[in-house]
Amino acid sequence: MNINFELYKVFYEVANAKSISKGAENLMISQPAVTMSIKTLEDELGGKLFTRTPKGVILTNEGQELYNYIKEGMTYFINGTNKFN
Repeated sequence: MNINFELYKVFYEVANAKSISKGAENLMISQPAVTMSIKTLEDELGGKLFTRTPKGVILTNEGQELYNYIKEGMTYFINGTNKFN
């Protein structure tokens, strides 16, 4: 399996922001690019990660489970990067 870290980074930002548009803004990329990344990750994993609502997005059960793992990994990446700043 070839893991694309960028897809997980997008997933993490959208989950934290609870919004595709806010996630895109935080990542400084376009909203369509974020939507495409989420769709690609969902296709690769074989399940829906978010439920769209009028107010943004919420994690599905599968999305919440994935987020619990990704959050821990992202914390390590962020802490490691901060050691150099």
